[in-house]
Amino acid sequence: MNNREYYIYTGSKEYFSSQLPEFSESECTKSFLEIIKESDEYKTRGIPFNNTADNLILYNDNYNGITEQAHDRIGALIEEVTNDDSKIYIHNPPITLKNYLKSLEFNLGVHIDYFCQKYEFDRDEELFQSNMKNIEKNIIGQNNAIIEVSKSMWYLTKVRRKKPYVIMLYGNSSLGKTELVREISTHFYKGNFFERHLSMFKNETYSDYFFGDKPNRKTLGYDLLERKSNLIFLDELDKCPEHFYSAFYTFFDNTIFKDASYEVDVSDTLIILTSNYHDEKEMITKLGLPIYYRIDKFIPFTDFNSEIIYQVTKKEINDVILKS
Repeated sequence: MNNREYYIYTGSKEYFSSQLPEFSESECTKSFLEIIKESDEYKTRGIPFNNTADNLILYNDNYNGITEQAHDRIGALIEEVTNDDSKIYIHNPPITLKNYLKSLEFNLGVHIDYFCQKYEFDRDEELFQSNMKNIEKNIIGQNNAIIEVSKSMWYLTKVRRKKPYVIMLYGNSSLGKTELVREISTHFYKGNFFERHLSMFKNETYSDYFFGDKPNRKTLGYDLLERKSNLIFLDELDKCPEHFYSAFYTFFDNTIFKDASYEVDVSDTLIILTSNYHDEKEMITKLGLPIYYRIDKFIPFTDFNSEIIYQVTKKEINDVILKS
């Protein structure tokens, strides 16, 4: 009879590690990869494997350490290396494993507990003004952009959205777009944010990252599951090849983002995009209407005049002096 207890944790590595209980020295506690390798060695030598685990821990990077064929029977593998009454701690399971566990729960009544990391966002209305003033002090020459960002941040303090809220910061390079994202992270998200530079994904060899065709590879869904914050920063959308845009359609427009290997709750996230486009007309032409209409707000960054350049240079010099 299957009396195993399953504990499923969704969130960052730090969160998962913090939730694991302290195990006694008498208990046989092993990681999934460790015991699978040990079991395979026994099979290769033709020796029965009896060293099953009382407590089994599946870290999310364990899924990358097994073959694609093993993914298809990962639930059965867990049972092979555990006892009927073992406790199994699972971090960010892929869809294959989630479906297997659901079948156990439905058909056998197996005990499964689910836990999810709670992502912090500073909704303190009394601190809002001081937070925005600090941001304004550190972002020079973009007063209109700061005003528009403050409207969006105030909206997010008052409302818990189901699907993501998507902002596009656009304009020439070196105007403070990335710095603004970091300031928002510092003052509203405890300094945490998920960041990807889309200019790195140059060709179709990266399609598996966006769509998750191979279950033993890291994907966008895999990385989003272990994010530490609901602030998501996608830099240089204009440098991302068009054949990846379809991944963003579901990302921006739904509470669940799903690739072939993972599914992620992205509700109540703030997604900030940056690009070097000059106006919204250019964005419609280059990105297309399906992406354009999924962006909630467009905030332009203006070029610096000589006075602003002087202020920015002076601030950078002062920052270097303070750090030295």
